[in-house]
Amino acid sequence: MNDLLEFVLAKHGGAEHWAGATTATATVNVHGVFWPYKGQPDLLGVETVTADLTRQRISMSPYGEGRTLTFDAAENLVTITDADGTVVDELSDPRASMAGYQGDTPWSATQMGYFISYATWTYLAEPLLFTLPGVETSEIEPWSEDGETWRRLEVTFPDTIASHSTVQTYYFDSESGMQRRMDYDVEVNGWAEVAHYTSEHKDFDGAPTPTRRRVLLRDADSIGLHNFAAILLDIDAVQLHR
Repeated sequence: MNDLLEFVLAKHGGAEHWAGATTATATVNVHGVFWPYKGQPDLLGVETVTADLTRQRISMSPYGEGRTLTFDAAENLVTITDADGTVVDELSDPRASMAGYQGDTPWSATQMGYFISYATWTYLAEPLLFTLPGVETSEIEPWSEDGETWRRLEVTFPDTIASHSTVQTYYFDSESGMQRRMDYDVEVNGWAEVAHYTSEHKDFDGAPTPTRRRVLLRDADSIGLHNFAAILLDIDAVQLHR
């Protein structure tokens, strides 16, 4: 484990805080103009989320009126079920179904579900995420922004974890250890180059969690374009369960 990862874990409750955690639950308000732009304006809002931390599996509800969205990476399957558990839609191998998609390509309900569910799972699993089997991390040169120095962790994900892109960069305040930003290129959305800002950390169950996420584009110099955020997530009531 590198020095930066040890520092971040220590600032987020330490390894003992995460030991034995099996699930994380939260309330996530998903909003912004991105969702109607991709052709699904009515599926997302204030979601009750349960993320399995022993494997990449997550459920979110309501996903549309009275329905639940589930993504299971091991099964490579997205399902949408009614209140009685009846499967009303499903998609196997969702990433393959989105191969070659561009930023203006509309998504089906299950493709939208794949994107928001794998993304939310990775967010709720941070920073435990960086210690999972197959995940590789290394510290790269620091970054200065907003009068602060941010240390940067380059993370390479294995094929077993669905994520925006194989390689992503996470920024942490050099003094507090709080996450400030993450950069990635969204494979399923035309490789859009994103600067994803995280702020308003709150203590839940002994560990700080960013409760405000704003997804911006970034330019060729890795500068976040703050004039517009298409995706917004606000997170509350995070709990770890053992």
